Amino acid sequence: MMTSDSEEEVLFNLSNGKQYIALQDLTKSRKSQIEQPRDASTLSVFANLFKCYTGAGILGLPFAFRYSGVAAGIICLIFVSFMCTFSMVCLVRCKNALSQHSSCHSNLSYSDVVLILLGRRFSIILDITVIAFQFGAVIIYFVFVSENITPYFTKLSDVEARWCWMLFISPVYIGLSWLRSLKYIGVISFIAEVSIIAGLVASSTIGIIQMSRDVIPGLAFQVEISPPWKTLALMFGMAAFAFEGAGVVIPTESSMKKPQNFNKVLVFVLVCATVMYICFGVLMYCAFGDETGKSTGQITENIAQFADHMPNKTFWHFIQLLIRFSLVLGIGLSVSVQLIVVIDIFEKVSGLPCHIC
Repeated sequence: MMTSDSEEEVLFNLSNGKQYIALQDLTKSRKSQIEQPRDASTLSVFANLFKCYTGAGILGLPFAFRYSGVAAGIICLIFVSFMCTFSMVCLVRCKNALSQHSSCHSNLSYSDVVLILLGRRFSIILDITVIAFQFGAVIIYFVFVSENITPYFTKLSDVEARWCWMLFISPVYIGLSWLRSLKYIGVISFIAEVSIIAGLVASSTIGIIQMSRDVIPGLAFQVEISPPWKTLALMFGMAAFAFEGAGVVIPTESSMKKPQNFNKVLVFVLVCATVMYICFGVLMYCAFGDETGKSTGQITENIAQFADHMPNKTFWHFIQLLIRFSLVLGIGLSVSVQLIVVIDIFEKVSGLPCHIC
């Protein structure tokens, strides 16, 4: 979405002499770079955004509902979703307005926008926070993958098995991080999204069976509706982490073939993600009650308990294995999207040309 002339004028009336100098420096640094093509289709952009907003955070939401209560948890999720959507739309509009007034390329980054408006100091602070957040998300992916693979290797201790798997998957993650085209990352994101949705659908089916049949006795519908205010902060933190795709919004918009449709795609993705978060979190919490993610905070442990209580244990343990594999595959393939912003920052600091396209 492009901004009007009045909006652009307001943006640049906020700039002082330091920001003008920063804009001139940015323009000089970008003149030597080749402008990146906008060749990502709308479907590819949708896949990248949707994947970023449906990562490992959704699997911890049932556990968060256990501490927040249903009503307060839903309100908290809707509030965080609204703030995230509003801020991302404003950021894209601001970036487009700045791009029109600068002679540098139209695909400005987060730090470029902050550099122009607030100066180099705040730009550096932003880069540090973005790197910390994106790396933190990848670390959680590492932990989730190792935690869900470790139980199937009983010859090693838990710690040894986790470290072995982390070392094993590290080369895969490094290889994925070298993918620099959002056009092709969209294909990987689509595969990852299908895997995660399949795992979530299967998990939700198990939750429905637990609620209807009370497979694990004494768990179903032990739910608090009122909010325990002392623990509501856990839900707020988990909700903020669930909307973890903020770091890739600007690079994704810069790669889109039809950028005028980006805000519509972004809002649609966030609405779908919010509905999915609420439905999955409430359903699984209602199914497993106060035992939801009691040991690890992950709903996968409750699925294992469900399989142990079913008459045909072999079949349900196989289903549990498929669910774990589906979730591990989907979350593992998300690394390339999460690290693309970090690598962009390192390339900028080192003086190398940006390769995101």
